[in-house]
Amino acid sequence: MKAIARFVASSSAALILVGAALAQSAPDAGAPPPPRVRTANGIEYINGGAGEESRAAIDAQRAAFPLRLVFSVTSGAYAVADHVDVSNGSGKVLGIDNAGPMLLLKLPPGTYTVDATYGGKSERRTVRVGRDPTTVNWRWSEQAKP
Repeated sequence: MKAIARFVASSSAALILVGAALAQSAPDAGAPPPPRVRTANGIEYINGGAGEESRAAIDAQRAAFPLRLVFSVTSGAYAVADHVDVSNGSGKVLGIDNAGPMLLLKLPPGTYTVDATYGGKSERRTVRVGRDPTTVNWRWSEQAKP
């Protein structure tokens, strides 16, 4: 009888450990999906970052993308741009709606003009993309909030 009790106790403990391990490895139903690399006009990009986990997952892929745009307002809160256009000397190479708060772009080296609109206010930046990753921290005033 004692042997059966020990077996049941050890089996229960093993099931608890297995259950705990499975719970840790199972994807969280509420977690955002991992960032997906998309392509438009031959340009690969990752767009998103609406949560801390999503931003961390995007940042983990940062080295493969020469340009990172991070959109926020002056208070530091992240923002999603209504629209972003990227152009070079030959014209528009990419347009993205609902961009950000993080946008990674795999652009060839060169000089680009980035136009971003947030809350009806448009701003332009000239960005030089080289071999080393470049980050542009784009901040709008609080008054630009939609």
